[in-house]
Amino acid sequence: MAQVEILSEKDRPSGWEFSAQVLDDAGRIKACRMTLSWADYNLWSADGSDAPALVAEAVISFLVSRDHSVELADHFDASLARRKFRDADEQIPRFIER
Repeated sequence: MAQVEILSEKDRPSGWEFSAQVLDDAGRIKACRMTLSWADYNLWSADGSDAPALVAEAVISFLVSRDHSVELADHFDASLARRKFRDADEQIPRFIER
């Protein structure tokens, strides 16, 4: 399974922006930036007790776990998970718990 590391977190007017890197099973590193809205954070961290960076890590981990069918863009929004995969709202909280 790929390893995800959040490198930085910035507050934005409607949420956060994260710089991250993903180390895949072949040893390649992919750098990316992801925005996370308050609305998506509240959906995936229902009680609001999870650190935003932990939610961001879970979203990226979820995306890359999907049989590498998703190539991460250099910059994307976390809502990509919900748009691409019907079970994202159910699965991402499970990735937070890991």
